[in-house]
Amino acid sequence: MKTRFLSALLLLMFSPVGQALACSFCYGAKDGKSTEHMAVAIWFLFGAVMSVLGGIGAFSFHLWRHGRMPAEPHQEITEEDLSRYE
Repeated sequence: MKTRFLSALLLLMFSPVGQALACSFCYGAKDGKSTEHMAVAIWFLFGAVMSVLGGIGAFSFHLWRHGRMPAEPHQEITEEDLSRYE
């Protein structure tokens, strides 16, 4: 009984019937309007993600570049002899 149940379950899981019941959108019809709209949405979201990553990269480059620049004379921290104030 277990063998029959397992074989029926495996046959049901791996049968191509699921593809035959899929709609044109799920199956990936090349001519469908919904497929074209989904492609546009994917490209838009790809562009949005890349623009955010590009902004993070540009900001990191900005921090790296300004971190390597020497400080202005009025911004330098100097070692001062504080013993005269004691």
